[in-house]
Amino acid sequence: MNKFISAAGLALFSVLAWADETAAVVPSPEEVSPTAMIIVVLLMVLMVGGFIAFTVLKDRKRKEK
Repeated sequence: MNKFISAAGLALFSVLAWADETAAVVPSPEEVSPTAMIIVVLLMVLMVGGFIAFTVLKDRKRKEK
């Protein structure tokens, strides 16, 4: 367990170091592809819709029992 905690601490510090290096590079809005934004929005809407449909169907199955 001690090895895991030590390894997790080192991993956290390395991730923080990478985040500090990449914080200086901020993409401007002109560099973002409109196609990529459309795909991301569609995926998000589909995932939220799928989650809602899943929960509604599970609720209906519970009520039938």
